[in-house]
Amino acid sequence: MSTDSATAAHYAQALENTAADPSRCTVPWGVCPEHGATLKSRASGTGGFDSWCMDPVCFNVWTYDRLDVACPEPATHTIQADNGDRYVVCDGHALTARTQITDGQVLPGLPA
Repeated sequence: MSTDSATAAHYAQALENTAADPSRCTVPWGVCPEHGATLKSRASGTGGFDSWCMDPVCFNVWTYDRLDVACPEPATHTIQADNGDRYVVCDGHALTARTQITDGQVLPGLPA
């Protein structure tokens, strides 16, 4: 996978997260658990943030900035990069990865 330095830093953090809790998605930003990278976020009138899924049939809404926090979803898939690195991710991140990665595979299940 060829990545810029900011993305590489995110992936390095993901590897640390995998070691810390292998049952949790390691990606350091959130997604809609059902539709992947379809979130929007804005400052709310109460001083916090709101996030929601932009898929027209989805009614998921969160009362925090889900885009700017580590993904809280359980890991269900493994991304196997061509360089040998493995990342465990949730359903939403696996869905997005299938459409965005070119050097690697998205595999169902967690590594043994």
